[in-house]
Amino acid sequence: MPLHLPFQRRGHTAVTHAALALLALLPGAMRSAEPAAATPGAPFVIGNSVIRVLPPTRPDRQYELIIGLPASFKSKPAEKYPVVFVTDGYWDFTTVLATVGNMVYGKNVPEMIVVGLAYAGDNLDFERLRQDDLTPMTEIGVPTNPVNGHAAQFLEMIEKTAIPLLERDYRADPEHRYLMGCSRGGQFALFTLFTKPDLFQGYVADSASIPVLWQFEGAFAASGRTVKARVFMSTAENEWEGYRQNILAFYDRISKRSYFKGGLKFHLTENVRHAGGKPECYTQGLLYVCEPIAPETGVAGGYMTDPQNRPHYQINFWTVGAVSPAALKSHEDYLANAVATKKIYHAASTPPEVSERYSTAALFSSDPGEAENFAQADPAVRSGLLRYEVITVPGGPAVRPK
Repeated sequence: MPLHLPFQRRGHTAVTHAALALLALLPGAMRSAEPAAATPGAPFVIGNSVIRVLPPTRPDRQYELIIGLPASFKSKPAEKYPVVFVTDGYWDFTTVLATVGNMVYGKNVPEMIVVGLAYAGDNLDFERLRQDDLTPMTEIGVPTNPVNGHAAQFLEMIEKTAIPLLERDYRADPEHRYLMGCSRGGQFALFTLFTKPDLFQGYVADSASIPVLWQFEGAFAASGRTVKARVFMSTAENEWEGYRQNILAFYDRISKRSYFKGGLKFHLTENVRHAGGKPECYTQGLLYVCEPIAPETGVAGGYMTDPQNRPHYQINFWTVGAVSPAALKSHEDYLANAVATKKIYHAASTPPEVSERYSTAALFSSDPGEAENFAQADPAVRSGLLRYEVITVPGGPAVRPK
């Protein structure tokens, strides 16, 4: 079945953040422009998605996979795709799916299968279930949360049930498999790293709960084994103090180990608290672990890029008082002819029904005076009906505005 997300509505506007992101960003998403009389509460369907309930592996719960397939999945039946697993799929699947969609568009990552690890059933206590499945130790003296410590069994389910299904039915590439999670999900990603380091080619752990991991890391370090995968860790700047310090101390320890052969990177997400940094972490983490298979790296080419690397000039025009349609037409004809003859590479203007008329033109030139001369040669400028300004757009590496 496809994934249905029931959103509460105010009037005709979906108010869920994930809905807004998916509507705007996901390739292949089914967008629905509902009329005013649409049935309230109608679900939004994510295109190219499917929910697969897995065969029972435990008597007290049943797992399911929320699977987002690449846009080309049906048109390329022989293609194998990298696959990224995210823990807590009932919360984070849409975040990762939207993130991957954006990054595929930007050619930062190839098309990928996104898999949210989740539970089948209604009205489930996700917090209790995840604490049982994502941590490798049983907490002592916590009567309200008596069951946890079954991370090894959960990992076995992923390895022996989920992964074979994805490779058999959805052409998941066994050579490009990634695992990510936040909090206890980040803890589980690191637990997997130290117990099954070769199961995934990349691990992303955001704000991982560290206290139960020290001995697993110590045992791995003593084993003499190596990690071929790329590993990305992050934490929020405004985490609980002791929680954040544990993460920093753990990273300091493992960064000094010699067993990392694929690479290790750390990221601090500014200004947010626990779980608030997931979108940024998942973006930066995927960039890092998928860098060896990135379609492109560095600054994007093509759009607004000059092959000759000449300076870029933006010319902005605006009207002075009332201007006749004929005068504006002469101006737009001038711009259209300049685009056609490649004197400029872009031009645009506000529509006729707008009272204040603006237009703009853009060109590349090694002559600093060319943009000025182009503007002054405009018939509407010469007749005093339009004013203009020339903006020099600096080139070079991207910088943050002050």
